[in-house]
Amino acid sequence: MWSFSTFLEEDLINFLERGLLDEELGQVIKQFEYLTPSVQLSLVRHLRSVRYEPEKLSKELGIRKSTAEAILYNPMVEFEFPAVSVSDGKLIKAVAILDTPESFCNVGELRRYLKPVEEYLRNKGRISKHLGVIFGHEITGNSFQLALTLSILMEKLPEGLCWSGGVRKNGKITRVDSMVKKAQVCRKFNKRLADPFHLDSVDQLHDWLNKSFIDVPIFISKSKNSVEEFFKDRNTLLNLQHIHGIDVQRLLIYTDKLEGEGWKRKMEEFANLLKELDYYLQRKVRAHIAVNGPASLAFATGILYGHTRPSAIYHYNQGEKRYFPIELQNTREVKEHVREYRFVRAKFTDRGGKDLAVVLFFAHHTPEADVLSFLEREGINADILLLTTEEGRGNINPENFKTIARESASMIQETKGKKSYENFHFFFSCPVAVAYLLGVAYGHYDSGYIYNRDEGYTRVLSLGFIRELIESLKQNHLSEL
Repeated sequence: MWSFSTFLEEDLINFLERGLLDEELGQVIKQFEYLTPSVQLSLVRHLRSVRYEPEKLSKELGIRKSTAEAILYNPMVEFEFPAVSVSDGKLIKAVAILDTPESFCNVGELRRYLKPVEEYLRNKGRISKHLGVIFGHEITGNSFQLALTLSILMEKLPEGLCWSGGVRKNGKITRVDSMVKKAQVCRKFNKRLADPFHLDSVDQLHDWLNKSFIDVPIFISKSKNSVEEFFKDRNTLLNLQHIHGIDVQRLLIYTDKLEGEGWKRKMEEFANLLKELDYYLQRKVRAHIAVNGPASLAFATGILYGHTRPSAIYHYNQGEKRYFPIELQNTREVKEHVREYRFVRAKFTDRGGKDLAVVLFFAHHTPEADVLSFLEREGINADILLLTTEEGRGNINPENFKTIARESASMIQETKGKKSYENFHFFFSCPVAVAYLLGVAYGHYDSGYIYNRDEGYTRVLSLGFIRELIESLKQNHLSEL
């Protein structure tokens, strides 16, 4: 009879996984208590994969048949967590078998730490009996409890995050030792150790991780503002920072005075921020965007971000000195075509152009003459579509912004349907939020340019450049799949 405990650990695991010991499994099982935890973990996985007979397992391990059946057939979840010693640290792999008739654990002294987790999970209706846990390494302490609990509560945990913490029977999360060292271990595996101890309970953590969308403030500003100026959800900011490691200062894109290539660089910075957020938040981002800058920048931002994503754009009320959110739960709110125009009126000037200049006139400044002069000076052969309102320019009720953006987009589409244009040129005299919403509605498929007015009009961005950034975001998503 082989003494399997004398085998090199990696060799024994390899033999098990390749099925080379299937005829000797009974003898391997009988020596279970002499095997290392890593081999024990591999053995349990293998027994389940080959559908080992519970009667044989019961006899060979000296356990009840009902326990053997649970080991082989009950639902099992995998989890991992960091552990450190004086000399090193590693990520420990483990499995939890649900609803076992009794509590058991292959690292004996840890069995007592299963009880509070079991009580909490029973109260939540996730198990009705007990847990059996097989660890892949000898450890001490209760730091595995949070990872164990979350792996059973959640269908899928966020990739790239590790968990270490205690859990009491009422669900309270407790801090454990050596968090700095454990964070270093996680980084070696390109993971982050979450630090959720600002939350009171597993319930709060579960609710956060289970969100369909995560609200993230992004401030694009010519001044060194803070996202807290318009985004008041302090708990969300704490969760972003402590759980996902997102520095709140990173959510500010400081533009200063935009000139030349600076427009492109800031759009690239915004796109890179979206890539980073998509990675950390599993593409569940719902951006809350404030733009302290020109409407032309907001329009480009709307095109780049909002093609299919929900978002909120914040409008600054000068009189009340505060921001108001305009929520866009579904982009169809501004994309769907309208047949009856309540607010927007169009003035079309046919100049026999091969291009179309779209002029938004919803603010105090009257842009029509300036745009016409600019087109003539630059030799741009374009018809002109002026979109405006009969009343309220410069003082439009923010409640009507989405409707105005939707009607403006519909009017552009109607004009495109009557004549084929090579390029589209966009000029703005409107609230920043309207420009953003129109960008969401308009999309990125046409060729053309965006212009900004300072002392005069300047071409600042091409729609082709924004389209390239959008494609890079799509490729980033595909690479994650």
